[in-house]
Amino acid sequence: MPKRLTVALLRLCECEGNERQLIATHGALTPHGRSQAEAARRRIAELKLDARAWYAPDNSACRQTAEIVSTNRSIGIANEFLEPPYPRWKGMTLAQAEAGWPDEWSRYFDPQPGDAERIIAPGGESFKATYARAKSGLDRLRDDQAVDGVVVVVTHGEITRLLTLGLLDAPLENLFRLRSQNGALTLFHYDGTAATFECINDTSHLTESKDLTDYGAKQR
Repeated sequence: MPKRLTVALLRLCECEGNERQLIATHGALTPHGRSQAEAARRRIAELKLDARAWYAPDNSACRQTAEIVSTNRSIGIANEFLEPPYPRWKGMTLAQAEAGWPDEWSRYFDPQPGDAERIIAPGGESFKATYARAKSGLDRLRDDQAVDGVVVVVTHGEITRLLTLGLLDAPLENLFRLRSQNGALTLFHYDGTAATFECINDTSHLTESKDLTDYGAKQR
């Protein structure tokens, strides 16, 4: 029987970049973000997820989220789960990027069939390339486990959305039809070929959300 990995994907909790609606900019968790991380820690405990390992890409907000949720266990670096690059938009507000690149902005958040193959964000990578990178990280984590086990990965909204769609063989262009809120949990079992999902964007542990603005679905 194939080795099965249970994966809990946790979107990073609210950070300074989220609060200011800055693209690809993180900083420390806000007080609200720290509360989200504590709530996520309790939710993972309630689900009795006895994680063998904890991972996060090498950025401040993801690692701080992971440290709180894991109660300061060792956090492995997994940069395959970094958000897509936005070199021309990085540090801008959402409104600034939309004003400066209206065509690319509209296409990015309303992709059409076939757009997963294209690089839409200036200087970035395609949805397909982002998914392939994240999927390679998932395969690496599974290979690293000697037996069936549970891992928790703190990551970004686009990664959670694209992994969910890709593992369900759904079009990657549908990524913004999925919610991915700060502190939300997505849980699935993965055998190296297929995934079975227990929940997607679980926010039952969050007492309030500040992510329901017009731009909420677009925040990273």
